[in-house]
Amino acid sequence: MFSTPDPAQALFTAALELLSRRDHSRRELTQKLSPKFPDADFSALFLRLEELNYQSDQRFAEMFARSRVQRGHGPLRIRQDLQQRGIPSSMATSAIDTLDTDWFELAYSVLQRKFASRGAVASLKREQQMRERARRQRFLAYRGFSADAIGYALDTLEREARCGDSLI
Repeated sequence: MFSTPDPAQALFTAALELLSRRDHSRRELTQKLSPKFPDADFSALFLRLEELNYQSDQRFAEMFARSRVQRGHGPLRIRQDLQQRGIPSSMATSAIDTLDTDWFELAYSVLQRKFASRGAVASLKREQQMRERARRQRFLAYRGFSADAIGYALDTLEREARCGDSLI
């Protein structure tokens, strides 16, 4: 004889399936599981998952932040993405602070990969130079870098382009 499955156990199993692929925040798990389990007790689920150390918003935030740095995202974008996934601001700040990242150098590296092959901006007309610089600023701002990091990256790339042009 078949017995009806325990709804709490079915919810736990579904959560484990999601967590076995990658870490998820509480909000992500709730959003993914609530359509299948509309009457579920998510607070009991999260208590059980945390007791077993299967789910942790702090661990999720730290892993997410590291993965976004590897993609070339800045701290502003990472914080925003974490908050969209239900991570509190203080926890997002803590996760970003644990990263050993030089945001100025990362902004420069991202900018260099994207624009270094396009030649020096100095060879363009003044109006084109301003448009190109604004385009590069928007690119880095979208990636989540601060105004100071953007300025550093732009100035460094332009300085290197001028030095490279004078060597030819």
